[in-house]
Amino acid sequence: MRRIFYIVQKEFRQIRRVRAYFAIIFVGPFFQLLIMGSAITTEVKHVPTAVLDYDHTVASREIIEAVRAASSFSYVGAINSQREAAEALDRGKAKLVVVIPPHFERKMIDGQEPRIQVLVDGVDGNSAGIALGSLQATLAQVQARMATDLALPAARGAPRGETITVVPRMWYNPDLQSKFNIVPGLVAVLLMMLTMMLTAMNIVREREIGTLEQLMVTPIESVQLIVGKIIPFFVLGLMQLTVGIIAAGLVFGIWMKGSLLLLYAMAAIFCLSTLGFGIFVSTIANTQQQAMFISWFFMIFSLLLAGFFIPIENMPPVIQDITYINPLRYFIVIIREIYLKGTGFRFLWREALAMAAIGIIALTSAALRFRKRLK
Repeated sequence: MRRIFYIVQKEFRQIRRVRAYFAIIFVGPFFQLLIMGSAITTEVKHVPTAVLDYDHTVASREIIEAVRAASSFSYVGAINSQREAAEALDRGKAKLVVVIPPHFERKMIDGQEPRIQVLVDGVDGNSAGIALGSLQATLAQVQARMATDLALPAARGAPRGETITVVPRMWYNPDLQSKFNIVPGLVAVLLMMLTMMLTAMNIVREREIGTLEQLMVTPIESVQLIVGKIIPFFVLGLMQLTVGIIAAGLVFGIWMKGSLLLLYAMAAIFCLSTLGFGIFVSTIANTQQQAMFISWFFMIFSLLLAGFFIPIENMPPVIQDITYINPLRYFIVIIREIYLKGTGFRFLWREALAMAAIGIIALTSAALRFRKRLK
């Protein structure tokens, strides 16, 4: 027992000497719990919603005001035609478009069954289904309130017209199959994991075995060394993307609707940031184990704050602000848009610009820190 006690004592001393363990054991989990506890929720809130009103009556205005007041929806404005509705869904400006048909109020007064069409962005099938349920509940409350104000048959005990019927029309994912939402997102996540983690661990491994110091005494400049280090992982990342595209098609039957060239160009921009983060991690970690833990720490944040599982609109405003510095947030939007909608660059240039800015800052900062550590 005494020998075991000495070994345990020695291990605790070793843990105390390595300052990185303190951050991994205490600081990291604290911030993960703080941020993720606020970000992860099963509720659906602030769904961007537009209204196409063909009726222009008291009843239609009541519906618009109810949508504006409900916390489940974020009213983005009125639209005037089906073409504008399609454009709003294509651009991502709206996730729901409520179409109020002509003579809607008259049908309610006459005791006929009132119908409302709802155009839904079905890329995220789970959120779409919950949002439809929330809209149905909101419309039921509206009709109950209007039953007395407009002297509807429902207020007089008539059996018809008790609830407004919602007729949903799912776009991009008619059957609300979760794989159409999950699989493209997984391709983006795996690309990030490969490029970030392998870059960090490879550089740290070379430092451990001493080959990095040998390279330092050669005529190779530090910039050349950095570029030479990241190019192989950049190529591997694009190769993994290719495998993911083929697997998504052959295994899951999900084939890309948009431009393959555009996706590869966007993936190249995305890799700037992940490779930069990988180099940055290598300047912090002293061992491969530390590099793996720190990389995983970054990836957990990136994954859960990217809108992959939880829509960003559901998160608190402070957490939403943090997601703007997460490149995975933009690339998941891009890959889903290209895969499921066939969206072109003119609708995705903002995400591309944000990724490029993050990538340049990350790669430049990591390279400067790497050069400083080499010296």
